[in-house]
Amino acid sequence: MRARKRTAIFKEQQIKVYPDQRVCRIKHFSTTRWTSHDRAISIIHDKYEALLMTLEELTNSPDRDCSSTAKNLHIIISSFTFVLNLKLMEKIFCYTTPLSVYLQSPAIDFIQALTRVDNVSKQIKKLRTNHEAENVLDEAKTFASDNFLTESCLPEVHVRRRKIMAGEAPTEHLIVNPLDKFRTEVYFVILDQITNSILMRFDGARNILKDFSILSYDRLMATSNGEPIPNDLFETLVQWIPNLQLEELKNEYLIFASSFKSPQSNLNLTSLSNSENEISITEENTDACDSDSSTNSNTLTKIAEKNLTSIQILKLISSYGLCAAFPNLFVAYKYLCTIPATSVSSERSFSKLKLIKTRLRSTMQQNRLESLLLLSCESDN
Repeated sequence: MRARKRTAIFKEQQIKVYPDQRVCRIKHFSTTRWTSHDRAISIIHDKYEALLMTLEELTNSPDRDCSSTAKNLHIIISSFTFVLNLKLMEKIFCYTTPLSVYLQSPAIDFIQALTRVDNVSKQIKKLRTNHEAENVLDEAKTFASDNFLTESCLPEVHVRRRKIMAGEAPTEHLIVNPLDKFRTEVYFVILDQITNSILMRFDGARNILKDFSILSYDRLMATSNGEPIPNDLFETLVQWIPNLQLEELKNEYLIFASSFKSPQSNLNLTSLSNSENEISITEENTDACDSDSSTNSNTLTKIAEKNLTSIQILKLISSYGLCAAFPNLFVAYKYLCTIPATSVSSERSFSKLKLIKTRLRSTMQQNRLESLLLLSCESDN
């Protein structure tokens, strides 16, 4: 049976079962785009009853392959094991999908990206308890009863015990309880794998993050309130960014932070962040800044209320003539605002280039074949 007919049957079942909801299609998922997995699982979860009815109807199809596949899929997705894994992945994706979407956004903040990574890692670790595992099991049981499934609990595990021969060491303790087996062999294993993957993927940026994070608004305010700074502050950053002076950068940061705490009322941050005349962050802009340090503290007393982004702080330094007084700090903020948190943008560019080249190659080959055919027809005539 063609895909269009299967899609039409699924659409009819959705209209019948969910008349007040929007009709959706089953989503394809990719091995490289994790958000596609979440979309596919969401459709299955939200349209579960319509999907079951669609598979039941397809089992009566005259096409033997379609009928056999639909029957097998119906048995799989109506099992309690599938429902339990569905609820587990739905709970995990509610934390990881927003992070994945943010990391793939065109404009992201480096510090904010890694802060979100840490928050997701902490949330995943909080799920790794027996209580949370039982909550997932209870949600799966409720889902199974609401959809009138025959299975509402994990199947019992029948363990075949092998006789121990003479001189053979006894085997490890076998887990017979299905809940314990799910908790130890599925639930904890999945969460541990996700946590380790997050740590391994983003661990290389921790040293730079330690120096970059102190440039955030919250750390600036904490330093202005008297919180001590680390002894090894900016050491990794100076090794990574050329032409930065460590002691000068520390002094500039302390002066900038001490002037940052004043009454903040006169500067309109909305106009600063949304101004039509964007500040170009170039070396010429650095040379154009010629203001002395006596006016810097007066300017910084007007900084806005709270939660300034790194881009806004950089625009503040550039537009109010502070880059001559804080040259090293200005360079540090430029690197902070331009460093990518992921390689998604470059990967997307290469992917689009490959798509364009493939289309051009196919078009050129087709045109060449048409030309050859025309030449052969003319020669025959």
